[in-house]
Amino acid sequence: MPATVKDVAKVAEVSVGTVSRVLSGEPNVSAETARRVRAAVKQLGYSPLRKRRSASDDRRLLRKQIAILLMGMDRSLANLPSVASGIHGVESALSHAGANVLFADLPQMDRLPEILTSPKTHGLLIKAALQGKLIETADAKLINRMRQLPTVWFLGRPDGSDWGDAVESNDAEVGRLAAEYLLARGHQSIAILDPKPGHVTLGQRSASFIWHATQNGARVERVLGEKSNWSIPLQTVNNVELVDQLIRKLLKLRSKPTAVFCPADSITAMAYHCCARRQIQIGKDLSLISCNNELPLLRGLYPEVTTIDICAEQIGRQAVDQLIWRLQHPEAPLVTVSVQPRLVEGMSVVNLKRRKQ
Repeated sequence: MPATVKDVAKVAEVSVGTVSRVLSGEPNVSAETARRVRAAVKQLGYSPLRKRRSASDDRRLLRKQIAILLMGMDRSLANLPSVASGIHGVESALSHAGANVLFADLPQMDRLPEILTSPKTHGLLIKAALQGKLIETADAKLINRMRQLPTVWFLGRPDGSDWGDAVESNDAEVGRLAAEYLLARGHQSIAILDPKPGHVTLGQRSASFIWHATQNGARVERVLGEKSNWSIPLQTVNNVELVDQLIRKLLKLRSKPTAVFCPADSITAMAYHCCARRQIQIGKDLSLISCNNELPLLRGLYPEVTTIDICAEQIGRQAVDQLIWRLQHPEAPLVTVSVQPRLVEGMSVVNLKRRKQ
């Protein structure tokens, strides 16, 4: 498989947007950063997507200039495996369709990038932070220009975005799958660990989980972090101490949960670490079910994590299909496409019903 811009960013230890700026010759990049990016390009044999065309490609976006925007995200969040997979899916599908692809990384959303000033830009694919006042604090010229273009948000639509289509995980189904899996194994006292209250996706998953669990007689406790810990540009959960505070709250609950629902694998990775500190064994002393199926985060955790795969790369590919449809149907009502998740079973959930037999 040819190297992607994500691969270049990883080797050069920069963001995807920085790679794009270097390759497009923008001046606001340090000489050392530019050197690392060019060295990574040479090492990987990377070539821009517009040069990777073959006669067999579906050319529905031939001669179309499509921009991928990353909005309001710290590099740690943009490099999260699920986000990177979604971007890779977008990139692959655009390449297949013959598009001319441009990137802009806008962690602060305080400017209108040059790629959007061109009247030749035909459409936008946007991955945005899903927490905080993203839209209302962004540069007005940026928002106005975005509203003028056919837009598809992928991997979630931020609050306040009242334009554009969206392709995202079916978070209601994520919550249902997780709840029913725990209930089927006899768990009736459950906690949700969420260090990011107010996050659109995590909140939707948690709300669905609570509804399905409580409808079947379970008791669910929400163990939440502080909203004040999160601002734009939004970061991923990479501070063990934040999750450790939640584990301490969990252990102080009067009715001790037998299982925990973590609405993202980044939270799960930290939770495993915090439980190991206290000699709490996941899959024995405490059950845990997670979301996203981000193998780079889960690899090495024992016992293997039971998680919900949101199919992030498929979401990216489907976002491109939706943009193609939108270009062909500019006057149609807004569309939200939900991609169905699937359960990936590990060994992190104890079957309490078997214990009682």
